[in-house]
Amino acid sequence: MQKIKIVIADNNRELCETLSDLIELQEDMELAGVAYDGIEALQVIDKYKPEVLILDITMPYLDGIGVLERLAEFPERPMVIVLTAFEQESMIQRLISLGATYYMVKPFDAPTLFERIRQFVSGQTTTRKINKVGEESFTYTNSTTNGARKEKTVNQLELEVSRLFHEMGIPAHFRGYSYLREAIIIATKEAEVLGNITKNLYPRIAEKYRSTASGVESAIRHTIEVGWERGNSDFMDEFFGFDSQKGRFPTTASFIAKIADKLRLESKVV
Repeated sequence: MQKIKIVIADNNRELCETLSDLIELQEDMELAGVAYDGIEALQVIDKYKPEVLILDITMPYLDGIGVLERLAEFPERPMVIVLTAFEQESMIQRLISLGATYYMVKPFDAPTLFERIRQFVSGQTTTRKINKVGEESFTYTNSTTNGARKEKTVNQLELEVSRLFHEMGIPAHFRGYSYLREAIIIATKEAEVLGNITKNLYPRIAEKYRSTASGVESAIRHTIEVGWERGNSDFMDEFFGFDSQKGRFPTTASFIAKIADKLRLESKVV
C-alpha cells in the first residue's frame, strides 16, 4: 500500500513533534518532512513532493500566505490543510482563494484532521477555476472511487440539526433558528459555500425567507450568541472545543462549518 506523504510546516516545535508521532501511527500515512519557517517549508516540499502539506499561518521569514502564493509556481503542488488560530471570514476567504484545500482552527481534533486527509487524497478530485478578477482558486468534488457516499435527505438533515440545537440549547423561537438550520443544511451539501458565507449563503437564505442578507446575518449571529451564553455549556465545550464559561464563542462561519462537518462525516459509505 502506497502511503500518503505529508509535510508539516509550523514554527511550534512541540506541535510538530506531537503531529509527527501521530502521523507515524497511521498505517496509511508517512511523514516526509518538517519545516519550522516558510522558506524551509518550500525547500522541503520541493525536495520530497508530498501529497499533503499541513501549514501554519504565522511562521518566521515567510508566513503561510506567502507559502501558498509561492506554491502557485510549483509544477506539482500538494493539497494544503491550514491550521490557524484566526477565524476571520476575510482570512478564510483569502486562504481558499490561494488554493488551500481545507482549514482547521486551533486547537484542532487530530482524528478529524487525518480523516480529512484521507478524504481529500482518495475520495476527491480537483477543479481549477478562474474568477472574474483573474485569481485562481480550487474547489473539490466527491468522487466514487472507493464507494458511493450515501447522502442524507434534507428532512433527515433538518431532524439531525434540530436535535443538535436542542442539545445545545439553541432557542427555537428565535427568528435566526430557521436561518441557522438552513445555513447548516446548505453547507453540509455544498461545502464550498463556506468560502464566503456573506456572498454565497446569506442571500440564498434571505431569498427563501423573504428577508435581507444583512437581516439573516444579524439574526443568525444573535441566535448563536444567545445559545452560547444561555445554552448547554458542557455540550458546547465538548462539541466545539472552547471554554464557553469564559465567554468565547466561535465565529458564525466556524459554527456552521463545525456542525456541517459533523453531518458530512456521519454520512455512511455504501
